[in-house]
Amino acid sequence: MALGIVAVTFFFLWKQSRPEPVRYEILTSETRTISRSSVATGQIRPRRSVSVKPRITGILSTIDVKVGQEVKTGDVIARVSVIPDMNSYNEALSAVESASLHLKEARRAFERTESLYKEGVVPREEYEKASHALALAKEDENRAKSSLDIILHGSSSRSGAVNTTIVRATMSGKVIDLPLKTGASVVSTSPYSEGTTIATIADVTDMIFDGKIDETEVDMLSVGLPARITVGSSLDRRITGTLEEISAMGVKENGTVMFSVKASIDSDSGTTELRAGYSANAEFITAEARDVVCVEEAAIAFEDGGTYVYKLVSPEGAEQKFERVKVVTGLSDGLYVEIKEGVAPGAVLRGNKMN
Repeated sequence: MALGIVAVTFFFLWKQSRPEPVRYEILTSETRTISRSSVATGQIRPRRSVSVKPRITGILSTIDVKVGQEVKTGDVIARVSVIPDMNSYNEALSAVESASLHLKEARRAFERTESLYKEGVVPREEYEKASHALALAKEDENRAKSSLDIILHGSSSRSGAVNTTIVRATMSGKVIDLPLKTGASVVSTSPYSEGTTIATIADVTDMIFDGKIDETEVDMLSVGLPARITVGSSLDRRITGTLEEISAMGVKENGTVMFSVKASIDSDSGTTELRAGYSANAEFITAEARDVVCVEEAAIAFEDGGTYVYKLVSPEGAEQKFERVKVVTGLSDGLYVEIKEGVAPGAVLRGNKMN
């Protein structure tokens, strides 16, 4: 009895001292399509858009359109009430008075010359010169009065249908933004000012992706690459496009150099309008392998200067035994690796070690 107890004890201790067999996760090779891609972040924008600005400084008196409204070139967008600048008004008023005085003097000179010409005292050349001076003086007065009218009213009789107080659309499209409200002060465009934007009009039938990509990935891109675009408002929306433009110079942002990229939008499966300003990601397919044998990255072992996988050779349920097989790999997408040689579809392979 005592000997039996001793034997059992020694067997238990011997078994406990033996290391447990290492077990591995089992993976299977399969046929699939894999691709490598680079992702840019950005926004959906219209390819063509314009900012409509006033041609005169004043107060926005009316806004004649709404956001989302379709307009054509020349349609009235808004109206501006003129508030004369006192310096400009004083200068224009002085110009009118000066021109009027000059006209009176030119008229008197012409009348004297005309009288002398009729009496045969002065030659025809002097008469024509006085007549020309009178015509110029009249034109100067009309021009000065017209300038004063424009400062006071935004238009003049000389300008005809041209009225700087009326703001018109400069392209056909949809109004996508009206940043101001009635009563706001507006400034005209000049060499010293960009002017105040009253409305933004865009062609929303032609949208593009406008984004940025990290300098570490920009060299993998080339114009013409296909793109899969995902908008933040609908992750299920499927949009395809084509890379059209890559910036030649990067800009440093938060310590990272970023390059601008633009892609066309070729098709959109969305049932709602694709709106300008949507945040979006564009995935550019830089390489693709279709219907190839693939294994998960965990199955690949880099040993002795080569690339291998371990194929399971032991029966199911028995202690795992593997055979090392040399393989030739191809494209990797970070999860799966293409196997060009060495493994057929359906092969049972060793994966990560299990705890």
